[in-house]
Amino acid sequence: MHIKRAEEIINSKGVIEVTYKSSPVWLESIIKDSASAHVKLLSNNETMDIPVEDLIEKISGSAYH
Repeated sequence: MHIKRAEEIINSKGVIEVTYKSSPVWLESIIKDSASAHVKLLSNNETMDIPVEDLIEKISGSAYH
């Protein structure tokens, strides 16, 4: 995923499914200096910073990086 798309998802009023290593995550914020996102794993509420490029957006059964 690109940083711009991650920002669009954060600012969206809708719910957009995003995964990290096949686990659903909630985007909390973007860290532009390191091209990372602060995310919450929905499976256990753990938070972590991960590279934005490792996030995958799911759209209608398809996955987009």
